[in-house]
Amino acid sequence: MRTVSLGSFARGINRLRTKGGAAPDGLYSLVNGYVTQAATIRARPGTIGLYTLPAGTRGLCVFKGRLHVFATSVLASPDPAIVIDVLRHPDPTQAALGLREVHFAAPFLGYLYVVAEFDNGEVFHYWLQEATAWQAGATHLPGDVVQPTVPNGMAYRAERLGERGTLWQPGAPRALGDVVEPTTDNGYRYTVIDLLGSAAKSGPVEPVWQTGDQSVTFEDVDLGAGAAPPPSGPGTTPPPDVVDRYGTGTAAGTGGAPR
Repeated sequence: MRTVSLGSFARGINRLRTKGGAAPDGLYSLVNGYVTQAATIRARPGTIGLYTLPAGTRGLCVFKGRLHVFATSVLASPDPAIVIDVLRHPDPTQAALGLREVHFAAPFLGYLYVVAEFDNGEVFHYWLQEATAWQAGATHLPGDVVQPTVPNGMAYRAERLGERGTLWQPGAPRALGDVVEPTTDNGYRYTVIDLLGSAAKSGPVEPVWQTGDQSVTFEDVDLGAGAAPPPSGPGTTPPPDVVDRYGTGTAAGTGGAPR
């Protein structure tokens, strides 16, 4: 690779690719610095934080503006800027093993990806998903990860209780006692408690599912061929003296001239 000595930077930052390589008086990118009016480069000013890392921890990386170190047991953090992540050996019989070294730690797909070696030489890979703190009365969907308000080094994943109901689909027959679940899981399942007609089935559009305990969701249903339509309530047919919307003087239902 050809070496180019950088001098003055009359061109500043230029993102255009030119034949023959980069121009010696311009930059394609600049990290943690800026070009002054005198065409010189200055380092961007910053701050330096000094922290004493907790004893018994291994590794160090920055994630979401905080320092992350790793241990095999719950330790009190000496500073809010330091997060101590607990890595346990996958084999419960080896829980007493300590961490020898953290070979790799960096963000990956929104979470920390860590490669750790234990005192017995075994190496394991971890993807540290974040957990929410437990709250009284909170609704958790299957797959949600929760941790105790007082950390104990463990996280708990919500799992389904009972059998899964039938996913909603258009045109499905309905019978009393059927258990239906939304196509997008919202943590609730719904039992059919009333029907309109003996051949009722779900309509073409999924209903808006109510999410309160003991709430009722009304579903548009297809009554099927030959089923009796719902009875008309009072006021569903306009009286003969109601003038049509166009103001022509023709009463509704009297067979006015076509338009």
